[in-house]
Amino acid sequence: MEFIKEKYKELGSTNDTTKIKAAHGAPEGTVIIAESQTAGRGRLDHKFYSPAGGLYMSLILRPAFSDFTPITAAAAVAVCRAIASLGFDARIKWVNDIYVAGKKVCGILTEADVTAGWAVLGIGVNTVCPGKDAPPVAGWLFDGGCDNDRIADLILYEFGRLYETIPGKDFIGYYREKSCLIGHRVTADGREYDCVGIADDLSLILSDGGEVKRITCGEVSVKPV
Repeated sequence: MEFIKEKYKELGSTNDTTKIKAAHGAPEGTVIIAESQTAGRGRLDHKFYSPAGGLYMSLILRPAFSDFTPITAAAAVAVCRAIASLGFDARIKWVNDIYVAGKKVCGILTEADVTAGWAVLGIGVNTVCPGKDAPPVAGWLFDGGCDNDRIADLILYEFGRLYETIPGKDFIGYYREKSCLIGHRVTADGREYDCVGIADDLSLILSDGGEVKRITCGEVSVKPV
């Protein structure tokens, strides 16, 4: 995949801008990058704090495959590998967050118009400290300045390598290996469970006293030790 980058000083949301471009026919591989966002968001309409200094980008995809569900997980693997290449032990918190040293450094949001055949993949990375107003869970990669262009290129390279293989889910072994939930006690739907695995369909497998449950969406948190 070839990437066509458009850079902006500030946007409300890179995903919103990119969805408009996708709907108007912008080609696959178009990447919208902003230095800051005023209305960044994640899954379930959660606010994504996006001050200047971080890496905020969205990518137009026009997949040949019909099931867009695995795109987010594949992107999580790509981000994890890119961050690992910079020397960090990155972990994936199902389904769309990347953690380093117990703190969230990246959120991923995929939005799509399946009928029109396009998806927009949004990736936000706290490459540097997001500031005093950041939520307590927020972490960052570097204490000083960093090259966001290089980090963007690393992520796009890793995702490009995975893109055509997404339907086969060849990435799922790495996704499981880097999970920060498997083997831990977690809370989901107001109850505690043991997280025992991630299924081939990317649902989370939970167990509680012999009862096995699979969830495909929702909020999951690791129980504090």
